[in-house]
Amino acid sequence: MEPDLKEWVWYANLKGIATRKKVELLRIFDSPVQIYNADNIALSKTGILSKENISAILSKEYRDSVDKTIEEIYMKHIQVIPLNSSLYPNMLKNISDPPICLYVKGKLYADELSIAVVGSRRASGYGVSLAKKISSELSKFNICIVSGMARGIDSSAHMGALSVNGRTIAVLGCGLDIVYPGENKKLMDQIIENGAVISEYPPGVEPKPHHFPVRNRIVSGMSVGVLVVEAGVKSGSLITAQLALEQGRDVYALPGNVISINSQGTNKLIQDGAKLVLNAQDILDELNWFSLFDTKNVIDLNSYRNNRETFNDLDRDEQEVVELLLIESLQIDEIYKKLSIEMPLLHSVLLSLEMKGIIKRDPGGIYRIEV
Repeated sequence: MEPDLKEWVWYANLKGIATRKKVELLRIFDSPVQIYNADNIALSKTGILSKENISAILSKEYRDSVDKTIEEIYMKHIQVIPLNSSLYPNMLKNISDPPICLYVKGKLYADELSIAVVGSRRASGYGVSLAKKISSELSKFNICIVSGMARGIDSSAHMGALSVNGRTIAVLGCGLDIVYPGENKKLMDQIIENGAVISEYPPGVEPKPHHFPVRNRIVSGMSVGVLVVEAGVKSGSLITAQLALEQGRDVYALPGNVISINSQGTNKLIQDGAKLVLNAQDILDELNWFSLFDTKNVIDLNSYRNNRETFNDLDRDEQEVVELLLIESLQIDEIYKKLSIEMPLLHSVLLSLEMKGIIKRDPGGIYRIEV
């Protein structure tokens, strides 16, 4: 066990303290270990904690119960990724209230390029079909599909990614030792095999109605954009869309029959300014990424190496990345440190170069020149 993992799990599971306040407190004390060891005076001096907050931090009950939680985590083969881990998703880390700990089954990468696909639990055949189709098209180009493993659109999005052996991540509103809904046991196993199932709730936490709006911030927070396929006017998917806007993410919506209950929410999103989406290409075009299906622009690498005119077809940022990767294969964080390119733009540049056949992303998130 990592030296401070116990304190991270303890801190994550403290009740009555808002996640945003926990994040702010970490900026003051640097680590949960320091918070764990702080006394009443030190905690009071922060000026951000109520008496109830301080009581929770000093509570013997929470300190005693963490050992049992850690034991369950190991018994049930669950990985814990705290906020300071190099495996913690970069996009999620930068929202205002990131989970203090993520509980994970499967593989999680810090630099994963992801799109969230969400929608109604009572999905129509139209919605199910389009969710699968768009998710599978995006997955073919190493875009991870994030959703909530609920019935309907969420499950269809995961299935679409899995149908082409793509990566997909399910964010649960309960502990990872609980399959919810129960009929998704096989799907959950497949997601773990091809991606990850994650939660901010420790083992044993049952799914409760108020958990799902809270977990939706993770679905949107991990993604560069959120596609709402079908949603009624009171759908939880609209909460995800609103959270996405607050987090600075793009929102896309699939239009539907104007008299269909399932389309009222998505059509309203489009009225309010969401990008109308008919296929995966529309999402990529909106983000100014390279065209998925325009094969005439695919660069032959041998021609590139032997003909500098091909290099001139790349923009300046693409040229810088290619020149760097010709020297050595690197992860995205390493590229970011070596080049003066902002992370959102770097994601776009790397995807563009992948589409052109110049670079490839290997397991573990390492980018290399494609040979």
